[in-house]
Amino acid sequence: MEVIKSLGEILANNINISPTAARGLIKLAIKDELGPFTDLNRINYENLQSTIQNSLKKRLKNLTLKNLDMITESLLIHLKEIQSLITMANV
Repeated sequence: MEVIKSLGEILANNINISPTAARGLIKLAIKDELGPFTDLNRINYENLQSTIQNSLKKRLKNLTLKNLDMITESLLIHLKEIQSLITMANV
């Protein structure tokens, strides 16, 4: 869950919304991508990566954001930076 918090802060800064709202967007995107009964504490790197590239990007596009590619790329870069933490959390 700390991963979602961390990604939410980055997203919040990029699109000027509250961190809580950004985390909500990420959680909704995860539910879109992986299903409504997904345990958020068991998500792996690949799940998060595909969620950012697919569902979250689609949600952000619906918000008509201008720097969509830059925003998703910054999230993917941060995700890669914390990849080891994700792996350790799921062991």
